[in-house]
Amino acid sequence: MTPALIHLLQTAIQEIQANKLDSAKSRLKEVLSVEERHPEALRILGVIAALQQEWSEALRLIDLVLEIDPENALAFSNQGNILNELKRYEEALECYEKAIRYQPHYAEAYSNQGNVLQALGRYEEAVASYEMAIEIEPTYSEAFSNMGNALQALGRYEDALAQYDEAIKIDVNCAQAFYGAAFIFNLRKQFDYALGCCNQVLKIDSHSVAAETLKGQIFFQVKDYENAITSYDAALLIDPQCTDAWISKGNIFSELKQFDQSQIAFNKALELAPNSDFIDGLVLQGALQMCDWQNQVSDLRGLLEKINLHQKAAIPYNLISLLDDRVLIRRSIEIYAEAMCGSIVRLPQGIMNPKKRIRLGYFSADFHNHPTAHLIAQLFECHDKNRFELIAFVFGRNTPDEMRGRLQKSFDQFIDVNDKTDEEIAQISRDMEVDIAIDLKGFTQEGRPRIFMHGAAPIQISYLGFPGTMGLSCFDYIVADSTLIPETAQEGMVEKIIYMPNSYQVNDRNRAIASAKKTREELGLPPAGFIFCCLNNNYKITPAVFDGWARILKVAEGSVLWLYGDNPVAIANLKKEAESRGLDVARLIFAERVDSADHLARYQLADLFLDTAPCNAHTTASDALWAGLPVLTLIGESFGARVAASLLNAVGLPELVVKTQAEYEALAIQLARNPELLNKYKRHLKEHLLNTPLFDTPLFTKHLEVAYLQVYERSQKSLSPDHIYVE
Repeated sequence: MTPALIHLLQTAIQEIQANKLDSAKSRLKEVLSVEERHPEALRILGVIAALQQEWSEALRLIDLVLEIDPENALAFSNQGNILNELKRYEEALECYEKAIRYQPHYAEAYSNQGNVLQALGRYEEAVASYEMAIEIEPTYSEAFSNMGNALQALGRYEDALAQYDEAIKIDVNCAQAFYGAAFIFNLRKQFDYALGCCNQVLKIDSHSVAAETLKGQIFFQVKDYENAITSYDAALLIDPQCTDAWISKGNIFSELKQFDQSQIAFNKALELAPNSDFIDGLVLQGALQMCDWQNQVSDLRGLLEKINLHQKAAIPYNLISLLDDRVLIRRSIEIYAEAMCGSIVRLPQGIMNPKKRIRLGYFSADFHNHPTAHLIAQLFECHDKNRFELIAFVFGRNTPDEMRGRLQKSFDQFIDVNDKTDEEIAQISRDMEVDIAIDLKGFTQEGRPRIFMHGAAPIQISYLGFPGTMGLSCFDYIVADSTLIPETAQEGMVEKIIYMPNSYQVNDRNRAIASAKKTREELGLPPAGFIFCCLNNNYKITPAVFDGWARILKVAEGSVLWLYGDNPVAIANLKKEAESRGLDVARLIFAERVDSADHLARYQLADLFLDTAPCNAHTTASDALWAGLPVLTLIGESFGARVAASLLNAVGLPELVVKTQAEYEALAIQLARNPELLNKYKRHLKEHLLNTPLFDTPLFTKHLEVAYLQVYERSQKSLSPDHIYVE
């Protein structure tokens, strides 16, 4: 090759590095004008075509090089890179193998081979490829970083961090190593380290969308919403079509109850990527939160069509709020659960050696002043400590407060695992030989169901936090009752059912009700007249529910409806809906959020709690009953539509459970007109509340312990989970 041609090739390479691709192409064409089949000029032209995403032309040029030079290792490696971009992974692997065959010390080919193996989920083989690349080229920082990614995928986080560290020692500007470390620190909830690494990435590459969005996730988790929004906005300045940033902004605005802003963000994401996972459900849920029912029928129809096609359309609560079809609800939850589970496999555990005390692990983010803790606190206190050892696995916010202090006293061990990954928490539980792991969160905010997907104990139970199946076989049992899940409705559940004899819901009979009572006037209520109330979250109110309430109010003259004012947009929309039904908006009164004791006390000013369907009141219903307020519910078919019926049966008021909308409205009107009948129910609550199963916490605890013993004995005998009936 003449010096002139060598100069042209070198100049072309320099121009590619400076992103002057058209100029580089001109140089290469000059080479080809002198030597038509010059393999290096053709190969570099193929690289340029790939950089410009002209894939067919890139492959054509590389094929031409290999016709001329069948053992050209660089060309095989380039061909592998192109096929990798096209996700033709098996073909790409063949190319890298040929590149290595013809050039055995080709470190870059080994590293790229590792990248393709990672894409195929063959992480152990990928690690071996990176090790070969590093053996050939010990200062190959990118190979160290790539190996860190493979080790991260294998859950070997310490090893991954060590590889990222090596990459950074070699190249302090290795942005991908800093990002990989940030990702692991975020998984471990080590947020300061994660932020520091993200900032290093942005110093190296100020246009890193990935680093900005990860910063947004970190700030979101620590509830620093202002900085989270700033980070997502920075990502969108770089890439206005970053769907993840729009969805994340929507989630933040939802958390802040700025649902009008969240809808703008969700709709933008939907516009950019209509097939984004679960975006349809987020848009529909946002509308429900605002009581914006304008497009509800068409949106729900579209959602159901996608679920029937097994598409990722809705997160679990989206359908529970609107639909009373247990089979469809189960299907949507299974789709979501499978997506969350991915390639995680529950590690098998053999039969545990019998212990003096069965070891129970309770897992939750709610071991603090939270509605779940208000329900379950006394259960932990009532557990038989001679037969059961209690371990709390604590994650989430869990800021120290009076409730947390109370709960800690009930446990043998109270372990904060918030800085551990899901896999690490599962391993800790296995190492501690927990016999039964109980998930109190499910698919709710701050829940970590992946702990159970990895396998935390030989027996895993879903309880209390989530009103439905968890959709995966890694959960062996769910705690319920025959009202909640009749035997004819078991097809709605993946788990086997622990049938409690009364209600599935535990309650704390020591809950305080404020002694200093406020007057009607102080709470914005009229001085006289019947007060219907429903302090459920606004998203549970459907058009059909509101239609029924409007008809009740029109017949029950002088009555008002006392609702929870979740957000200004929902309040405005509910008033608008009342007007459209010919109802005076003054008959809607909106309550603010107050602390637990005051919340319970204000129920005593109401006359009747009107439940929602198909998503019933849960804790809210037991709150009302504990305060002495009767609850009227319309029982449905699915788990979430039968909760209030379960509570009413367990408190001795089955007469307040009806089966049709007409019965619901008729009984509400009858109770408003017949104070003697209503007072009968109120007297029942006042006189018998502590004697009813719903609020007999020691009795409930004994029944639950019987269930624990039965599932434990089955496990000890190597029997598969089966339905458990507690007598």
